[in-house]
Amino acid sequence: MKIRAKLLLALAAVSLIPPIAAYVSLINNPRISLALRMNEYEAQQGNTAEQLQSDLRAIESAVEESLSETYRIQIDPKQTKDADRQRRFANSAVQSGVAAFERDLDTLGQSTERQARETSAAGQPPDAIDLHQTELLKNLHESFPDLKSNADQFRKLSDGFSPAEGEFVQEIFEPKERERLGKIVQELASETNRRAERDRRNIELALQRAYKDSLLVVLLGVAVSAILAALISRAVIGPIQKLRDAAQQLGQGKMDTRIILNSNDELGELAGSFNRMADDLTKLMEERGQAQDEISRAHEELKNSMGDLESRNREAGTLSEMADLLQSCFTLEEASGVIASSAQKLFHGFSGTLLVFSASRNVLEAAMTWGLNSHAERVFSPNDCWALRRGRLHHSGSGDDAVRCSHFGGSRLPSLCTPLMAHGETLGILCLVTKPNGSVDVQTTISEFNVKLAVSVGEQAALSFANLKLREKLRYQSIRDPLTGLFNRRYLDESLERELPNAVRKNRSLGIIMLDVDRFKKFNDMFGHDAGDTVLRELGDYLAKFIRRGDLACRYGGEEFTLILPECSLEDTRRRAEELRTSFQQLSIKHRDIVLGKVTLSLGVAVLPNHGTTAVELLAAADGALLRAKEEGRDRVLIAEVSPNRSI
Repeated sequence: MKIRAKLLLALAAVSLIPPIAAYVSLINNPRISLALRMNEYEAQQGNTAEQLQSDLRAIESAVEESLSETYRIQIDPKQTKDADRQRRFANSAVQSGVAAFERDLDTLGQSTERQARETSAAGQPPDAIDLHQTELLKNLHESFPDLKSNADQFRKLSDGFSPAEGEFVQEIFEPKERERLGKIVQELASETNRRAERDRRNIELALQRAYKDSLLVVLLGVAVSAILAALISRAVIGPIQKLRDAAQQLGQGKMDTRIILNSNDELGELAGSFNRMADDLTKLMEERGQAQDEISRAHEELKNSMGDLESRNREAGTLSEMADLLQSCFTLEEASGVIASSAQKLFHGFSGTLLVFSASRNVLEAAMTWGLNSHAERVFSPNDCWALRRGRLHHSGSGDDAVRCSHFGGSRLPSLCTPLMAHGETLGILCLVTKPNGSVDVQTTISEFNVKLAVSVGEQAALSFANLKLREKLRYQSIRDPLTGLFNRRYLDESLERELPNAVRKNRSLGIIMLDVDRFKKFNDMFGHDAGDTVLRELGDYLAKFIRRGDLACRYGGEEFTLILPECSLEDTRRRAEELRTSFQQLSIKHRDIVLGKVTLSLGVAVLPNHGTTAVELLAAADGALLRAKEEGRDRVLIAEVSPNRSI
């Protein structure tokens, strides 16, 4: 065989063996195939979980539309036919939504079972995420009969025009659908995303292992090819073989390779040229390696800087979003929830507690906690916290010499207490504790950035709490009578606008009592206006204790008061008024150690729908009964007269 043929054969062996080995190692890898199939399952299950959420929303929308059409039938009988048709369409949509939910649930369950069987066949045991998703699916299957039964019960109530339809939806159907099923489906979608993320990581790990295996196989193939080439080229003369071997070694990265050939012919010149080329190449590779190291270091620094910048941008966005949400909060509970949610995003690896002062300001009470274990007590004295004592942030590490707040108990984890101060007043405190990760690299201190971030969160939280308290104070002043502490006329009108349509829609009664202090001018003339104010205050305190939970007591004007009694019949309202009249006149009211004498009341009673269906009609009817009671001698309860034109 000629040298050319031998060289061609060697070249073919070197060219073909490594790609074939790489193909066998990388393409036909069972770990990658399994991870890809698992990812396909997760994508399908994620889409099905989102479809389950859409089914629940469709059911809720159909139920609301059915209730709306039922209400339209009640308020406008002329539209009964059209509203009844729309209501039946909505009820059919409810059943269709339940059927779609069942189909999607079965599809998700079948996909999960197939995935579990394939995973088990591959010898991989289920992890915590798989078990949790299985448990969620089990809960959904157990809850579905209730959903289907409630949907059937709703349709029966709706088709039968039952007055219990609204209560059934509010008390049974919607809580189970929105709170229980919605929460399970949402958690199932989250678990599916987590499983998909896990499978993507498995694919990456499998690819990394495959790349390593492929590299080893390729190197092995190169070695085998080199051996074959060496065997084929033995017949070639020695100098050429040395030259070839030297070139191969140099190509494999052995930069110290040189040819020792003591001859003055062309082969010797070729060997010298090769050695000079190797020297130049070695120098060039060293310079290139140094440049590559510098580029790698610069790239790593740039990558770290970009990561820090992205992290800071996300945290700034979270702070901005928190500030925007806090401006829209109406209560301290809502603001506490917003702060807790934002803190979980901002402080990764931390547990926390948000505490506010009690009404007596002698203890702090937990308004919101998050994390696996915050280690902070839920109620403690201000003296137990160094941050409240010093009036500024307190940071304690995990060392033996750290000064720790006693409200963390015996915890030695690094902690951070940030007082919430605004307008010179301390409103509460934000406590953060690092989470133990169970590794040797336990965090011993809290970074300066997290300290500054905690200060920013505390400042925004304090301003929000201060604004909410001020808003609550202003609202209290706008709806409360300053003398008696009862609600004022404005709040009475707003409450009637809310209560009357609700009572009419649910076909329930609503009682109105108008009352007036008899001969009130006598107290002012005999004892002074301060004595009259005392009588009104005593009456206001008594009314606040007399009414039931859900009733409403208001100062209508002057010495006249109004009681709103939801779901109270005419006889019950009259009885309550008589009970109020007899019990109040037994009180002994004193002003400046002077007994003011017996105080009696005149009361007028009106009830929805006997005496009217609007606030104006009911108040006018009760006021008319009150005037008749005063005209007939005072100290009595009279029921409003029913208009002869009104049908009860």
